[in-house]
Amino acid sequence: MTTKVLAIVFALATFGFVGIFLWGVARPPAPDPVSAEGAAPTAAVSGQVAEGLLDLQVYLLRDLGVDVAIQFAPDVRQPAAATPPELSLAMVGMNMGTIVPPLESTGPGQWRARVTLPMAGRWAARAGFGADRAEVEFDAR
Repeated sequence: MTTKVLAIVFALATFGFVGIFLWGVARPPAPDPVSAEGAAPTAAVSGQVAEGLLDLQVYLLRDLGVDVAIQFAPDVRQPAAATPPELSLAMVGMNMGTIVPPLESTGPGQWRARVTLPMAGRWAARAGFGADRAEVEFDAR
């Protein structure tokens, strides 16, 4: 009786061990969005705003530096946005105020901002036109 129980436990452990390795090989890796410079963003979001689709990507730099890339694709019914969207960064869960960095145009419908955050922690980047905003949270270290 004890031999049968030990054989069953050993068989289950072996199947579990082999199953873990097979699952690691069989499942496909999640694709990461990659920037033109070849670096993957720390956080990214695409949000539908009233005027079109807004893509927001956050890249962490050294010493609490953050690079924010914004891309806007207007609806076919709407003309291209000539004015940049509004961008703000705020610390999540703390009343640290809001950072509103200046946006630099990098092409039609594309903007970039670089800012140094005052402290490490959980931050939220919000971008959009008027009340319609896309938001993404990220950890700054």
